[in-house]
Amino acid sequence: MQGIVKQQFAVLILMLALPVDGYVQELEGDHLYKVTTIRAAPGSLSALLDWELRLRNSKYFEDAGIEHPLLMRHSQGDQWDLLAVIPMGSWTDHHSSDVTARRKAAHAKHAQLIDEAQDLIAFYEDHFAYGPPWPVVVKAYATSELFHVEMFHAAPGKAHELLEQRHMENAYLAATGQTPNMIFRRAAGSDVDVFTIGFHENLQAFAKPADVTVEQKERAAKAAGFQGLADISFYLRSLISAHHDTLAVKVE
Repeated sequence: MQGIVKQQFAVLILMLALPVDGYVQELEGDHLYKVTTIRAAPGSLSALLDWELRLRNSKYFEDAGIEHPLLMRHSQGDQWDLLAVIPMGSWTDHHSSDVTARRKAAHAKHAQLIDEAQDLIAFYEDHFAYGPPWPVVVKAYATSELFHVEMFHAAPGKAHELLEQRHMENAYLAATGQTPNMIFRRAAGSDVDVFTIGFHENLQAFAKPADVTVEQKERAAKAAGFQGLADISFYLRSLISAHHDTLAVKVE
């Protein structure tokens, strides 16, 4: 029995030592995104989804030189119905004269279709954030059917510490064999300071408990920088004034 415990501890140490830096590099970054949350007008969600499909098929995004948004539909949680993730690259790239002129020309070409959405939307909000490289996000989206979206409003003076807490929690998740989250930090727009997206194969994969013991979780939590396993949620609550959790599914 003692030998098994030593072997398990050695595996845990190996997990803690190896993957975290790679995860940090892949799961956050300096790529600029526009993230839009949309709430459909009452009774108009189906029509809004139909409109979004027609917009995709209209070649508007190709004409505008914009990547097709990654679209997620609310399942339970926050009040938005749809979340659209659109890569911008950087402020300089997005607002260059050539790129701006191309977007304006595409908008004029497809103006009638674009205007049809006005009667279908009750509310929308744009948020601009720095996040992981676009190819990494696209790959994760392609292989996932369920998304856990968490949006955090930092308590006064706690934005930097909140971001560090997200790093710590990713280290803990990686060490216990769970799926770390992609981290996005605020650039402009809404008052969300940090939001994360967990990409999961399905609901069963998301809900599956970590295949490690409580003792291993405790050690992993401390190695990640927490006082212990119980401290993970309490520490997070000390850093935020509000947060929103949402489970969402893919829209293709």
